[in-house]
This record gives sequence, structure tokens and C-alpha cells, in this order.
Amino acid sequence: MSEPSRTTDTAPPTRLPDDAPIRFGVIGAGFIARWFAEAVACEPGAQIVAVTSVHRERAAAFAAEHGIAHAYASLEEMLAAHGPGSQAPIDVVHVGSPNSLHAQHAIATLEAGFHVLVEKPFALTRSQAEAMVEAARAADRFLMEGWLSAFEPGVARLREHLPRLGRLHRVVLSKEQFSSRMEVYRSGGLPPAFDPALGGGSLMDLGIYPVSLAIHLFGELDRVTATGTLLECGVDARGTVVLSYDFGEHAGLEVVCLHSKTSPGTQSSFAGDHDVLSIDDCQWPRRIELRGPAAETGASEDLSVERGVQAPGHQLAYELAEVCRLVRAGARESDLHPLSRSVAAVGVLQEARRQVGVRFPADEQG
Repeated sequence: MSEPSRTTDTAPPTRLPDDAPIRFGVIGAGFIARWFAEAVACEPGAQIVAVTSVHRERAAAFAAEHGIAHAYASLEEMLAAHGPGSQAPIDVVHVGSPNSLHAQHAIATLEAGFHVLVEKPFALTRSQAEAMVEAARAADRFLMEGWLSAFEPGVARLREHLPRLGRLHRVVLSKEQFSSRMEVYRSGGLPPAFDPALGGGSLMDLGIYPVSLAIHLFGELDRVTATGTLLECGVDARGTVVLSYDFGEHAGLEVVCLHSKTSPGTQSSFAGDHDVLSIDDCQWPRRIELRGPAAETGASEDLSVERGVQAPGHQLAYELAEVCRLVRAGARESDLHPLSRSVAAVGVLQEARRQVGVRFPADEQG
């Protein structure tokens, strides 16, 4: 899987002062936008200037709740009103719209000259993801997927201690939780989380966490094998994705990714010759334990991360702080979570959907 080509004829990125506030526009007024607003409230160097939603009244209510000065009923309105020469300019647009609109909204925003932070999943298809990267290169703007795990302290602890296990043979990564929307679906409704037209289903909502973590830690894989259980609406309720590393540094490694919207989760584990490192959650690990000879006590070692409040908005604050730092520095992507990894994860999820039998309208377009 090759990385999209980079353009080389753009001007050097412009740095901003270290104390410059990064001003955001927000697409969406649902729970994702609420978490993002909570993160902004924790980050002194960030502020939300405007919000847009297809329902103007929802945008207005969200703006009033979070002290945001401007609310709009369309992305076009927001972008036109908050360009560089406006009275209230926006630096970065946070794309929190439904999965099916990520690529469209991100590309339109980049072409209008704004930096973009797009919620996971980055896109629905690899061709969409590559088009987003090309748009960012052409516009010479920052683009990043909002996969918060790359920036949070539990995954940092995991990166630090994994080498102690030596050669890995089997990794099991689990992201499973009973969906709060499942009862609505079982009652005859079709919430966005289960709507194929909006890119719903367990793979796209939860499967992305173990898949992205595997790519984050071990790089791109060689083979994908996927199974899953389909709902009558056409999306998956749960499933398994096996990522096989046949060549290179991790040759022989299999990563088993478990995802489910119909059951509680199990812990994740990394197994070497003699040692096992386990984590309680592959999205934001809190309890981390090393068992085996590599442990300092010879039996087990607690490597857990201590945190305060666990609300999603507070977890997003790590990612937000890094976005603000990168934009101030004139970066065009994150070294820790580069665009090539986001594109690779989208490709894996697309292939897993194909094997399971989940088809989105976007899949018909390549």
C-alpha cells in the first residue's frame, strides 16, 4: 500500500506565535461535537469560533450552550464567513459529521484554505482517503485524523514497554461494548450508528480502534481475514479481523482484532516467548500489566496510568493539544499519527467490509 505522493512546489509552512490561540470551526452539533467542546474547554490555547449543523436550531442551541459566537446551517456559510480576512477567522475545522460525509466535508474545507481535523474513521474507502490527502497537499494545509489513541498516555506507556517482550507472536486487541443505539434498532428504528448510507456498523465505529492500534504499533500488514455477523439493515453487529504480518520485522505475527456493538469487552494482550502485556482498553488503556520474567518482580508488574476524570472530552484534550502545537509549528501532518497510517487503516476496514458483506454507497465508487 503506497503513500499518496507529496507536492513539492508549495511555500514553506508558516509558524504561528507559541501563544497564538488556535481558532476552530465545528461541523456537527451531536455528542462528538460536545466531546470536542469539552476538550476545548480544557485547552487554554484553543477556542471555538463557529459551529454548523444541517439543523440550524441545533447549531444555535449548541452555540448557546458552549458560548460560541456564530452558528450556521451549512458548511459553505461557515467557511465563507470566517476566512483569513474576516472579523472572526477560523484556523482549523473539526469534521464531526456522519462517516459518509467525512471525505466530502474535509476536501471542501481544505480547498477553501482551512486546516482540517477529521473524526475517525478518516474516510469510508481508500480512494476517498487518498483524495483527502491529495487535497491537503495541493492546498498546503494541515490534515489529521482524530484518532485520539495515538496521543493519550496509556498508549504512550504501551509503546514504551512493548519492546521488553522481545519478539511478539500473537496480539489480541478488543474493542467491544453494547451500543446505546441497539435498543432503538431492535425497536424498529435505524439510528445513524446502524445506517449503511451513513457508514455505520461495528467495524467502522469500534473495529477501527484495534485495527488502527495495530498499524500504529507494527506498521502496514500483508493480509486481512475478516468475519462478522450482519444485521438485517446490512451493517455488521460484531466481528473479527485478523491482520497477518508475513514479511519484514514482524514476520509471523498475527493481530486478532475483536469488535462488537452487542456485548461487553474483554482485555487486550500482547504475547511474546515468555511474557504477556495486557491492557484493559485498546482505545485509552488505563490498567496495564506485564506478566512473566521481564517483569521487575519476576511475576507481574503494574504499569497502569493514573488519570483524573475519564470523560471522553478530557481524553480528547491530549489530541487537541497536539493539533494546536502542530498548527502553530506550521506542520502539515502528525509524525506520531501520519496520514499514511490513516489511509492504511481505511484500506483494511474496506477490505474487511468486503469479506464480511457490508456494502456502503461509497464502495460502489471505488
